[in-house]
Amino acid sequence: MKSKAVNKNFLPISLDISGHKILIIGGGESAFKKLNILQTFDANVEVLAKEVSDKIKATGIKYYQKRYQKEDIVGYLMLYSCTNNQELDKQILEDGKQAGVLVNIHDMPVLCQFVSPAIYKKGNITIAVGSNGHDVFKSIKIRDTIKEFITEQNLL
Repeated sequence: MKSKAVNKNFLPISLDISGHKILIIGGGESAFKKLNILQTFDANVEVLAKEVSDKIKATGIKYYQKRYQKEDIVGYLMLYSCTNNQELDKQILEDGKQAGVLVNIHDMPVLCQFVSPAIYKKGNITIAVGSNGHDVFKSIKIRDTIKEFITEQNLL
């Protein structure tokens, strides 16, 4: 699914996730990349997917290899849907709204309740570059430029 331009206005915030569970629905490469980012924050992340990749299994996190059902999202603060199935993503979004769980649909900001910026984290410093879901690749390029500058200048 390609990212679509949206007219949403996302507020960039830092959210305390300690003591909360985060769910990733999907077991492929996009889920693995999201998992890697979340693990830099010592997040309590779990994965649910019909098929879970060996890369995800090798991380040692808790995973559930099964089909998604509405009750699976109860008890989570937020979830990332990385299913590449638009109909399922829409169902997950509706279920999340009903359950009070924040939902991000991978590469579909028009369906998201929140978006994650391009993140660089080292120690207690986090740099986040967002584009309101409009230009993810530009956000990544800017983040990488900032990271390179900080590294060259030995600021962190």
